[in-house]
Amino acid sequence: MINNFIYDDISNAILNTNTALNEITSSITSATAKPYFIYAYSLFESTITEIIRYYIKAFPYKIDKTISVNKDLFLTSPRASDIIDAIIDQNIRKYSSRSLYAYIQFFISIQDLDLSLNENKIKDISDLRNSIVHDNIKNSLIYKHTNNTKNYNENPPISLYKNHICYFIEILDLYNTCMEEKYYEYTLDKLARTIWEYTFSTPILPFDAVWEYHSEGYLTIKDIDDLKSRATSLSKSEHLFLAIFLQQYNNDLNNYIHDFNKIPSLVGIDTYNKAKLVELIDFFDSFPLLFNGERIKPA
Repeated sequence: MINNFIYDDISNAILNTNTALNEITSSITSATAKPYFIYAYSLFESTITEIIRYYIKAFPYKIDKTISVNKDLFLTSPRASDIIDAIIDQNIRKYSSRSLYAYIQFFISIQDLDLSLNENKIKDISDLRNSIVHDNIKNSLIYKHTNNTKNYNENPPISLYKNHICYFIEILDLYNTCMEEKYYEYTLDKLARTIWEYTFSTPILPFDAVWEYHSEGYLTIKDIDDLKSRATSLSKSEHLFLAIFLQQYNNDLNNYIHDFNKIPSLVGIDTYNKAKLVELIDFFDSFPLLFNGERIKPA
């Protein structure tokens, strides 16, 4: 199974979140403090959730071994990737329902990172969030006719809200630094080479003999006539795989490179190459433009 993890995807997600969180801290007022804080809390939580989802999808062996799979899921899902997505959702729900501190701990531990947290500060953040979201309605309903009303501090200073939001930014920045140190080699270039080399184990089509980078940073075929010559020595399954790549690249190129009578019937593909075919379908579902104009390297 091809690993589809790209470090820049994580880094860009964190950059977008922290940009939004910084904008919140710069524009927060006494009138907007509570809703802005709740939005910041939700944004931070959703960011780590989607990073977890992205990470486990790239490294499915990290899925909690105690997660059970419903039989109906196997019977109704057309692809293994759909089953994995459903299992990942279960895995996330198992931990996201716990305290914020426990959820962040899970976020860090599943990625094998060494990142220290301020447990007391995170607990204070959670308490403030819960008081805003729950206490007012509890006081007006559950505790209305008792003396047990809960009051966390109805009007904490704006600086407290800002400080808590800044801690979200700090956690994400520290996390990004750890990820860069560990996964900086996981690039789009590495992914393009990996899927190509996985598909074409033959020495007839080495990646650098077929592809080169345009000055704008996207992949382009180095020499179409040379590729046509190389293709004459391919197996039928390899003709099919090459046709799939070329169809993403240029709709007209397949007519020139090879005759379609060399494409095998599906029943004629062996189990090993059928697995490759399924892998390609899943890959291009996630990266449809990687071989068709997506900028991979800086221009």
